[in-house]
Amino acid sequence: MARSVSSTSQTPGTTSRTRRAILDAAVTVMSQDRNAPFSEIAKAAEVGRSTLHRYYPDRSALVGALVRDASRATEIAFVEAELDSGTPEEALHRLVPAMFDLGPRVGFLFNELEHSELDWDERAWEASHIPVGMLFHRGRQEGYFDPEIDDDWFVRILWYSMMAGLEAVGERKLSKHQAIARVVRLLEGGLLNRNG
Repeated sequence: MARSVSSTSQTPGTTSRTRRAILDAAVTVMSQDRNAPFSEIAKAAEVGRSTLHRYYPDRSALVGALVRDASRATEIAFVEAELDSGTPEEALHRLVPAMFDLGPRVGFLFNELEHSELDWDERAWEASHIPVGMLFHRGRQEGYFDPEIDDDWFVRILWYSMMAGLEAVGERKLSKHQAIARVVRLLEGGLLNRNG
């Protein structure tokens, strides 16, 4: 007996695109108002509210998906920046723009961590930073980074300076290009080995 195909059934590609649209819209909307109603997120994603609820039944499910998405995007960005290629200076100049491209996703993640008790995979987040740690250790061995700085401080300064740059872009005080250049300059002014 042949099965009838529902008009609401979706192909895997459509499902993936819908999920991506919802996550992108949620990051944008919730970065401005973390308590934004689902109706506003659905409107920004150009989907019906029932569709949004089908993918993410409640706010907790949506926030959890956003956190996982930010962590995965970070992992991919660091791998794609090829931090093990070229000199540490060249790698740092690829790393900063890669971090900026994560923009609102990671901004949302940090904001959520500050304001709620998230149940998230901290080990996966730390594992995503392995290429950054390897760049730092390689840079120290080659005399590029200051030997007085440890890897924890290196990662913190990367994120704090990147978030300051994104904030300046969001406030329209700098273009993205200007912000990246200033963050790189700041990092090179404060992280490099001046005795090497």
